[in-house]
Amino acid sequence: MSEAPRREGGRRTRLYALTDGRTTAPPASLTMDTTVMAAVSADAYDGLPSEWQAVLSLCVPPNGLAVAEIAARMHMRLTPTILLLGELEDRGLVRHRSPLEETETTNVNLLMRIRDNLARI
Repeated sequence: MSEAPRREGGRRTRLYALTDGRTTAPPASLTMDTTVMAAVSADAYDGLPSEWQAVLSLCVPPNGLAVAEIAARMHMRLTPTILLLGELEDRGLVRHRSPLEETETTNVNLLMRIRDNLARI
């Protein structure tokens, strides 16, 4: 697995460029199971860096994606992904929702839907 997304031509984008030099986690702590959704429509992506556009296109509302899944699809490590998502959140481009609460994980119907969706992948 590569460390950073590749641009056309096979060149890697430096991680500090993806995170605007950010080295600390965002104020709202994102965990690997936090769900992230784009907060802007696709027509607002113009002019944004290509990596940001890629993240936003992955996180289409209402479902969004978990931080770990975004990292996997972007071929990035988890920490730089969290930093990138923090930058996007600070700019109002994404929003997140916390992982499921304990009471939600005891819902048998929900767990069966999750199992079925994972089986389809």
